[in-house]
Amino acid sequence: MPSSTLSTYNGSWSAETRAVPALAFIEQYARTVDSLNLTAAFSDWYAPSSVFYNSDGVIYRGGDEIWTWMKSLFGPFSALHHDVERIRAFDEEVIFKDAKISATRIILETKTAFTVNGLPGGSPIVVPRLLQFLVGASDEEGQGTDGLQILEANVWWDSGSLQKQIRVRKESKDAS
Repeated sequence: MPSSTLSTYNGSWSAETRAVPALAFIEQYARTVDSLNLTAAFSDWYAPSSVFYNSDGVIYRGGDEIWTWMKSLFGPFSALHHDVERIRAFDEEVIFKDAKISATRIILETKTAFTVNGLPGGSPIVVPRLLQFLVGASDEEGQGTDGLQILEANVWWDSGSLQKQIRVRKESKDAS
């Protein structure tokens, strides 16, 4: 069994994390998502055959489906920011599209700040989230960013706490 080293980085992105190609890629991806500018092609970030496991049990299959879902997920927000608290990464061999490949598994502990369009309350709604990405070589020639794509992703979070805060702020707005 091949060995792998787990690297842990406390805090956000740094020169040290940027020296690891897969982490530099995920930082670029996170900045793109935080910008809410999701007009690029899905294939800049997600492989056509990628899979995304959402914490509500829904599984999104294929980069196009994932990117479409993300646009609808983040559409109601005027601002978004992932405050990365801890990063873990390790290289591993996985089976992807019936072939053994080398990839990097990245786990991000974040507090994500959501600012909702048109709602009072001033400060963003902050929700802890755990994100996991499997990053590998681009699935198809000419796709990806810096030759990399997300092959698999998972997110764990209590989306209900976000929805509750949105509801409270809407009720506050309606009562005014």
